[in-house]
Amino acid sequence: MKKIKEVAQPPVFDGRAQSKITTMGNIIEVVTMQKPSGGCPCRKLDKDHYIDLRTGEMHEYRHIEHRAESCESIRKTLNRIRELINTNVTDPQCCRWLTFTYSENMTDKERLYKDYFKFWKRFKYWCEKKGIKQPEYITIQEPQGRGAWHVHAFFIWQEKAPFLPNEEIARLWGHGFTKTKALQDCDNVGAYFSAYLGDMPLDEVEKLPEAEKTLAMEQHQMVLKTFTNEQELTKEKKFVKGGRLFLYPPGMNIVRKTKGIKEPIIERMNYFDIKEKVSAATETFSRTYAIVDEAGEPLNYIHKAYYNSKRK
Repeated sequence: MKKIKEVAQPPVFDGRAQSKITTMGNIIEVVTMQKPSGGCPCRKLDKDHYIDLRTGEMHEYRHIEHRAESCESIRKTLNRIRELINTNVTDPQCCRWLTFTYSENMTDKERLYKDYFKFWKRFKYWCEKKGIKQPEYITIQEPQGRGAWHVHAFFIWQEKAPFLPNEEIARLWGHGFTKTKALQDCDNVGAYFSAYLGDMPLDEVEKLPEAEKTLAMEQHQMVLKTFTNEQELTKEKKFVKGGRLFLYPPGMNIVRKTKGIKEPIIERMNYFDIKEKVSAATETFSRTYAIVDEAGEPLNYIHKAYYNSKRK
């Protein structure tokens, strides 16, 4: 069985090594593989079946039955959220971050969708009366340890965001507490927010039933393996890293957006050409992983780096 582990000393990559570049507004993600991946050996036929291209055999998918099994899928969704936010929130002055809660312990995810869309209709009418342009939005549903749901929304304008009185937003929402925040001095909003969604405050974890507390702490230990120094561990000690992941139900669509929200730009090029692509940006993070076999021998290397064009 293949495994992935972090390596301290990355290998020298050939200039022709395969790279995937994802441009998300001011943020550029570069993922380079030392050897070509060879493509996916399977092709999806329908929601229940796939074909193994190596043998020609058809198999059934093993659908997730327990929410703890969905953590890897949720991580991918959080990456998707990070990409969407960074692509569209390039100027924090043009955005507002809103949080919608319920006064009761509301656990019905179908009602959650309906309540938000009713709010959105009222909000659009309110904007029209006030002479405010309608923004685009990205919404994310967040589960709480006690079973309740919150909705987070990023309202994004093409110009400086208007003042939104929180008391008006609460009135239009009509179900409980709301919070309306301006984004200040943050040039990587997506990274901050996706971590916020996955992590859980330690005091919230302590209130969970014992079985769920165990799941949260297992995720915490998995995530902590990616930390590289004492300072990072100290900074994060009041949060259980990844502790909220198991609370998301399997198959739930936790992110929604309006039609005007832009997608990140994905390109593929060789490693040699990347230098020109990121020459005007500052590297903010890099890490190398090895794909190893059962004996621990490296089969391939993956290098991941992030660049920020706003940092000098």
